[in-house]
Amino acid sequence: MDSTGDRLRALATDETDARTLALLTEAARIADRLDDLDDIIAGKGVLQLLRFRLVDDEGRVAEVKFDGVLAESRQQATALRGILAQLGVPKVEAVKPERRSGLDQLRARREARAAAQGSADAAGSASP
Repeated sequence: MDSTGDRLRALATDETDARTLALLTEAARIADRLDDLDDIIAGKGVLQLLRFRLVDDEGRVAEVKFDGVLAESRQQATALRGILAQLGVPKVEAVKPERRSGLDQLRARREARAAAQGSADAAGSASP
């Protein structure tokens, strides 16, 4: 399956404008980075790397933390939004599901059936 970065790179294959090409390339890199960061946040394959502590024989402690992963992911997402806005990619508005009661659904089915019946009746009366 193609990644988001791969799909953005595919858009760049026919691009001749240097600025647009650079923006698409950077957007693809950011999209790949976001996929990697999502894997880290979800703990896929790198959970043991998120935080560890080593104590040597002399009692010295070495501690490694990747606490900023979520913040970095947010910053990368903001950068990607900015690039996509510069490229003129329109926003995708969230579609709210239409809430209909059982009576509304029943009414809609009856209307659809009546319309289908009306079409069948009209077709039947047109035949000799």
